[in-house]
Amino acid sequence: MPGLQKNIKCILVMTCLLGCIYCLKAQSVNFAIKTSPAVHLDFNTVQKYVSGITVMNVCELNVETVGTQWDLYVGATTTVPGEWDVNSVYSAVGSVPPINILQLQFRNASSTSQVPGFFPIQDILSPTYIIGSAVAPDPAVNCPAVGTNQAGNYLATPSCYKFNVDMKVVPGFGLQPGSYSIRIDYVLVQDL
Repeated sequence: MPGLQKNIKCILVMTCLLGCIYCLKAQSVNFAIKTSPAVHLDFNTVQKYVSGITVMNVCELNVETVGTQWDLYVGATTTVPGEWDVNSVYSAVGSVPPINILQLQFRNASSTSQVPGFFPIQDILSPTYIIGSAVAPDPAVNCPAVGTNQAGNYLATPSCYKFNVDMKVVPGFGLQPGSYSIRIDYVLVQDL
């Protein structure tokens, strides 16, 4: 498509939510995210529309838990569930990007993520569990097994408690040209 004049600009805002319901002094979950608060992606060539844009190590999640099992999940928060938030549009042709064109991958040295490889993001109301599940309590899993959810920390055992997050967006054609944003919520909670 020579002379492609349309482009899509995507802004991803990442948030870190820490949930601690009925925390006891001897039990705690702590979460640190190392990243820029926003990632800007500019789809301005045919190649980027077809192949997408991949950003490796878009953020690092550091988990520290004391005396309790934990769950880690991720989801998108948008104004209209299932769609990116519209900042501005350049044309009336096309559709608003669905949130699932954004894919994430969680990696660490022990490969403890329950979801291998890239997966499409979902709404936060039906999140993807990286560790644990929506049903509690989950069976205890010790480091370095897949699904490690026992107490531990990223300083003593980074291979199980430090996650690098990669991001890929492949929009394809048919989307409405414009500027869009999406908020990604990373949530760490006690597995009660």
